[in-house]
Amino acid sequence: AFMSFAWDDREAVRAIMECLEEEHGFSCCAHDRDFHIAKPFLNQMGKSIDDSRRVLCFLSPDFVKSDFCVWEFDYAHKEDSLRGRRRLAVILLKPVTEFDEKSEVVKTYISKFTYLKADDP
Repeated sequence: AFMSFAWDDREAVRAIMECLEEEHGFSCCAHDRDFHIAKPFLNQMGKSIDDSRRVLCFLSPDFVKSDFCVWEFDYAHKEDSLRGRRRLAVILLKPVTEFDEKSEVVKTYISKFTYLKADDP
């Protein structure tokens, strides 16, 4: 699963990743751990999303402010629509109350589709 998250949320996401990998046998891909320094960042983002069975987006106020996070979300959402797949899963880490123009796609998505809350057992 490709993990899309804001840098300030990395510790919370890291704990979830460890649980998924160690307790449930998932293979996770995270930019801060799995991307190569010498390769173009955007290319690695797209390829990692394309190669993943799932794309987990961890929403927070920092996520919707991040150009990279919104790009990852938008790319995964568009690819799912084009290919007739449902790989994108949204997990709400922290409530998001403000969206700007670039993150409008995220606001529209969570108003139409079900999402998970990280603190909901």
